[in-house]
Amino acid sequence: MPNRKKTGARQPLLFRMLIGAALAMFAIFCTVSIITVQNSIVEKKKELARIDENIEVLSAQNEELAELIASDDIGRYMEKLAVESGNYAYPDERRYYDTSRDK
Repeated sequence: MPNRKKTGARQPLLFRMLIGAALAMFAIFCTVSIITVQNSIVEKKKELARIDENIEVLSAQNEELAELIASDDIGRYMEKLAVESGNYAYPDERRYYDTSRDK
């Protein structure tokens, strides 16, 4: 009978140790989860800021194009595209390029 008491006394101690280890692991898991979520939130806020900047740029371009469409001045639009995208110039126009920045 004395063996039963020792075994019985060890079971609650072992049980308490297992519960303590499980609680410690759960606390570590929760801490890691919170840190991971916070990092994700910071990344998403940065991404949102970049998207907001893109929205502002595209809105300005959209307003400019809407003004061109409303004015029915397609010649001016074509000229703008030729100068900006195609690097065209008028025959008497001189363009100067700063090559010091290319170095």
